Amino acid sequence: MSFAFGVATALLLLFIPGWLIGRAFGLPTHSAAVTAPALTYGLVGLCIVTFGSIGIPWNSVSAGFALLGAIVVARLLWRWLRPKEHAEQFPSQSRAAVIAVALGIAIGSGLIFYAFVRGLTNWQSVPSTWDSMWHGNTIRYILDTGQASSTRMGDLRNVETHATLYYPSAFHGLAAVLSQLTGAAPTTSYTLYAVAGSLLFPLSAAALAWQMLRGRASRTFQAGCAATAAALSASFTALPYVEFYVAAVPNLVSFALGGPAVIAVTSVVADRSRIPVAVLAFVGIASVHTSGAIVAVVFVAAWWLLAPLSRYRGKERKPRRRVGNGFLPLAIAGVVSLVLLYPQLRTLLQLSEIIAGHQFTTPWGKKRALLDALTQHTRHLADYPVQSALLWLALLGAVVLIVKRVYWPLAVWLLLIVAIVHSSTPFGGFIGRAVALFSDAFYSDPRRLSAIVCLLLAPAAGIGLFTLAYPVLTRLRGERTRQWALVATAITLAAVCAFSARHYFLPHKYLVGAKYDQVMVGPKKLDAFAYLATLPGAKDTTIGDGNVDGSGWMYAVAGLHPLWTHYDFPQQQGPGYHRYIFWAYADDADTDRRVTDAVHALNIRYVMTSTPVVQGFKVPDGLRSLDRSRSWRKLYDSGAAQIYEWVGDQKTQAEGDR
Repeated sequence: MSFAFGVATALLLLFIPGWLIGRAFGLPTHSAAVTAPALTYGLVGLCIVTFGSIGIPWNSVSAGFALLGAIVVARLLWRWLRPKEHAEQFPSQSRAAVIAVALGIAIGSGLIFYAFVRGLTNWQSVPSTWDSMWHGNTIRYILDTGQASSTRMGDLRNVETHATLYYPSAFHGLAAVLSQLTGAAPTTSYTLYAVAGSLLFPLSAAALAWQMLRGRASRTFQAGCAATAAALSASFTALPYVEFYVAAVPNLVSFALGGPAVIAVTSVVADRSRIPVAVLAFVGIASVHTSGAIVAVVFVAAWWLLAPLSRYRGKERKPRRRVGNGFLPLAIAGVVSLVLLYPQLRTLLQLSEIIAGHQFTTPWGKKRALLDALTQHTRHLADYPVQSALLWLALLGAVVLIVKRVYWPLAVWLLLIVAIVHSSTPFGGFIGRAVALFSDAFYSDPRRLSAIVCLLLAPAAGIGLFTLAYPVLTRLRGERTRQWALVATAITLAAVCAFSARHYFLPHKYLVGAKYDQVMVGPKKLDAFAYLATLPGAKDTTIGDGNVDGSGWMYAVAGLHPLWTHYDFPQQQGPGYHRYIFWAYADDADTDRRVTDAVHALNIRYVMTSTPVVQGFKVPDGLRSLDRSRSWRKLYDSGAAQIYEWVGDQKTQAEGDR
């Protein structure tokens, strides 16, 4: 399977189910296409939790039946909720606007895809990141067991205790279906959907630009800004390139769904029949990652609360029941979404302290933190030059929004800047506690918060760039002249966006390919996985391994069951007593009875150690001196990986005979 074919298949599997559901809900063709990814993940998110609780395996067959059922239910709801006088109106002006925006999205996605094609030369290799190991293992777990519920991820991660763990798994559920349909390995399926999610950012930028200017500008200006924002979004480093680099892929995809989700939710104000669409789209973004759902809530809340300030003076007043006409459908959509998400939220709240416990503080003061926040020069982004031209365009776009009395993006931007400063150098007192309520939802991570800022900068920069070209169009007279001017303007803007993407191409090419370097899991370690899989009982027992050397990939790659499926540490919630004992004292098995008890409790027969261990982590204490222990017999040593067999019971028996 070629890279292009794999990505195209992933995109089709992402768009087609959601588009069919959207059409069944009565959405116009273009609206169904915009919301399709969120609706697809909404269906997956609902089904994996429901199926997991009643014992129905999640696979391509059950997913197909779920899609058929969703289409039928959507059509029935549409017939019940649709307005009495409904007609799908699509005048030529709207058609031209949709075509323009679609071209902008195609250009932006094409530029991003080009960076991936050039950077991901080893796209079927195993990434050298721990988060990607978890994602690959989760896909393999779904394929093996059919259990994809986000509330049951403790069965995979907490090998000893099986303690409850919530991890949003809609991304993994859809990737598992791709693996079944195409025969792709879990690692390959993970990479393909990570790339497919990255290609959604131009769609999100266009949707947000469209939302910002809805009712505030002419259709030509609105469509031009949305198309330009989509094409220009490929130039921003924070999204998707940095998020892909650190393997925060569910977070990446949820941010990419932000624009479509906001469009779906805000549409209920004008049309209450859109409430089911809004609910399913919101469930979709929440099921991919809760961070994206919080972003959507903040965007919609700011849009709604600041709407009264956006009214032009002297215009006809809105009806008195405006709040009732708008707030009520939004509230209904929110309540229904919370009810459907309750099983996930209940489990998530049990882990809130772990999420809030992350810190990414910096050693310098608040002035430096503020400057970094304003210039998108925070964690990971600080490794590259400031994207000054894009920031100036975004500033111009912000001025345009202020002139047009669109204040909600600026309010959200200000909140994010304060949160970034707090996450870098925490505020004290009441202000610090208040800001932490927001920033802790994003692990108090300046990188994640800067990615949300990028969601606003891309449409703002698109608005700014198109504003520079728009005066030329307004001064022309004659229909034919204007048409040719529109074509020339579109070509010029496309060239500018392509030049911008080319200007920032080298960092982006590096970011998407840097972790596919085969450092943590190279050919020698893959050979060790293959050898280990041939040993008697290897697939029926737990393989002792380190938590930071990448050996946990043995599950996704070879179907073996490692002691660590993620890079947890024993002091974190979930690992368990025996796993800690093995982690810390396995090489003391000759003298420490606790190790023997742990080996029996965990059903360990083989141990694999490997190098290198990167980014400052160290080999666990218990695995450093296995060669000196008589309880472990070395079976394999390739230099990069060593495999040992437990013989402690034989040693004990022999000593007893003497």
